[in-house]
Amino acid sequence: MSQASIEIVREFFIIHNFFVLKKEDILFVKNAELTETEGIDRFVLSGSEVSKVLKSAVVKPVCWHTMKLTPVVLSRFPEIFEFLKGRYALESKKFFQGEDFKKILVISSLPASEKLQKESIKIMKEEGVDHIITFPSIIAHLIEKIDARYVYLSSVNEIFRVLKFYKFFAEKEQKLPF
Repeated sequence: MSQASIEIVREFFIIHNFFVLKKEDILFVKNAELTETEGIDRFVLSGSEVSKVLKSAVVKPVCWHTMKLTPVVLSRFPEIFEFLKGRYALESKKFFQGEDFKKILVISSLPASEKLQKESIKIMKEEGVDHIITFPSIIAHLIEKIDARYVYLSSVNEIFRVLKFYKFFAEKEQKLPF
C-alpha cells in the first residue's frame, strides 16, 4: 500500500468536489453536487468523466505502478478484490446507508493486447467492479485542474503546483489552422 498514491487519488476526488473518507487503503467518495448521473456504459473511465458519472463510490487504489493487471495477476492476487467482500462490503453499505454506489478500482494500466484487456475486464466485472480509472488519467487530470498561481493546503496539490509553475509539465500544444 502506497500512502502517496492513495493521497493522489484522494486529492483527485476532492478537487472534483467529492467528499472523501479514507479508511485504511479504501476511499468512500460522495459527490453532493451531482443530482443526476450521466449514463456511461464504458468500464474504463477518464478523469474528466468521473464527476459526471459518479455520485457515490467505494474506491480501491491498487498501487502497483510497475504491474499491468493481466488475467494472471488478477487470479494470483485475490486481495485486489477484498474491498468488495466481507467486512469491507458491510462497511460500504453502512457508509452509503442504502444508497446505490459504484465499486471502482484505480489501476496502473490494463494489458497492451486487446485480448488480454478484454479478459482482465471480464474478470473484474465478474468480481463486482463497476469501473476502473487509471493512475495516468487521474494524475493528468489532477495536474490539469491545478492552478500554478494558487497556494494549496494539500501537500500533494502543492507539489504538483510547484512543478507546474516551473514548467515541468508540458503545456498543451497549440493547434494551428493549417
